[in-house]
Amino acid sequence: MKPFRFFLLGFFLLATIRAEPPRKNVVDYFLLLPEKDFEAPPAAWLKGMQLNHDGTIDIANGYISCPGDGGQPDFEVALFRFRDGHPLIAVGSAELEGDQKRGVYLKFYELGADGKMHVSRRPFLPIKDVDNGRGKWSFDLPQHGRTIVVRSYASGKAIYRFTWNGEKFSQN
Repeated sequence: MKPFRFFLLGFFLLATIRAEPPRKNVVDYFLLLPEKDFEAPPAAWLKGMQLNHDGTIDIANGYISCPGDGGQPDFEVALFRFRDGHPLIAVGSAELEGDQKRGVYLKFYELGADGKMHVSRRPFLPIKDVDNGRGKWSFDLPQHGRTIVVRSYASGKAIYRFTWNGEKFSQN
């Protein structure tokens, strides 16, 4: 009888040791974004979306769409993962004045050693004017799939499609 008890105890200890923490999702990483990049802390935006039943929080697909308010334009958040599982967060936001539904600003964030998300210094899309203020583009972040659509700001016509492959975005 005793060997069986030791077997069970060993089994439960092994199961406990090997259990990994749950994988973080888009909401977890959104909460780690710099507060200074938003009018209110990310937690306040999530709470407002839940209270008002506004926007989209799609954990399964790594996507958040949040309507803005008087001081913050609409924004989208998409989670991409490197092959090793590390996160890359894209945040696209509209203009405060003008067409608030078109994402004209795009920033990428990576997880730092401090456990917070930081603006990446690496250029992820091979086009100019992505992180230099509003350029001649607007961006559609994917709720489904891994492709960012870059549109002409003037016409709204899709000009580029860049798909994430776990390392970089490649043009389709």
